[in-house]
Amino acid sequence: MNKLPIFLLAGRDKERREIMEVLDPEMKYKSKCQLDMLGKPIIQWVIDELQKSEYVDQIYVLGLEEKDLKLSGDLEYISVDYDSEVFDKIKAGFDYLKSKNKFNEMAVICGSDIPAVKVESIDEFLKVASEKQQYDFLWGVVPIEIAAAVFPDHGRTVGYFKDHNLFPGDIFALNHRAILVGEDVIRQFSDNRRKRSFWTNVWFIAKRPRTWPKLIKIFLKTATTLDGIRIFEIAFRCKADIVIIEDLGFGYDMDLLVDYERLTNYVAKIKNVPLDT
Repeated sequence: MNKLPIFLLAGRDKERREIMEVLDPEMKYKSKCQLDMLGKPIIQWVIDELQKSEYVDQIYVLGLEEKDLKLSGDLEYISVDYDSEVFDKIKAGFDYLKSKNKFNEMAVICGSDIPAVKVESIDEFLKVASEKQQYDFLWGVVPIEIAAAVFPDHGRTVGYFKDHNLFPGDIFALNHRAILVGEDVIRQFSDNRRKRSFWTNVWFIAKRPRTWPKLIKIFLKTATTLDGIRIFEIAFRCKADIVIIEDLGFGYDMDLLVDYERLTNYVAKIKNVPLDT
C-alpha cells in the first residue's frame, strides 16, 4: 500500500470574509478552521477523520503554528504565512518534505473547513491517488444531487455534464511536477474570486484552440465528464482525472456564514453529537 502525505491547508485568504467578521468579531483567530463547532475546532473534525485512514502517511499543517491552537493528533507544522496563496503553501509543503528526506512525488491537499468529511470517503479518494501517482492532478468531486438533497439552497458551483452533475470536492492530489510547470494554472484556479467566475475560467481554457470542439459540446450540453477531463488535459498539458465521491462532507466547505449553521446541524446529526455541546 502506498501511503501519501497530507497538506492540510489551515490558513485563509488575504481578505477577511464575512463569516469571520460575524463569528470572530474580536479577531482572535487567523482562520475559520479555528472556530468552535460542537465542542472542538473545525479543523480537529477533519484531523480526526484523516487520522483514521490507512492511506495517510503524515498530516502536515500549513497556515497555522502549533502555538495558534491546541490540536490533537500526529501532526507536523510547516512554516508558511497563514494568508499566503495556495500555490505558495503547496510549494512550501513539497520543499519541507525534501528538506526532511520525506519527499513523495504526489501529495494530497485537503481543506481544513470540511468538518463533515468521513474516513470512508477519504480512503476512497486516497486509494485511487495512491494508484495514480503518475498523474499530475486528481480531483475529488461530488454529485450535486447529494448536496441538494440535504441543502436545497446549497450555493455550490456546479459542472453540468451529460452523465453527471458535479461540484468540486475540497480534497485533491497534485504531483510535484505540476508545481514545477503549472504555477500560473494553480494560482488561477485557487483564486477564490476567479474560481467562482464561469466565464473567466472558460476564457482561460479557450486560449488553447484544441479545446474548442469540446467546449462547444459543453455549451450544447452534450459533453460528458470525460470530455471535461480531456479539455483540462489539453488546456494545461497535464495528465488529469476525477474521482467521484458520494459524500456531502467531502466537498461541503464553509465559505459563507450560512454554511456554519448548516454544517453544525449536519455534523451533529451524522456524528450523533448534541447541538448544545
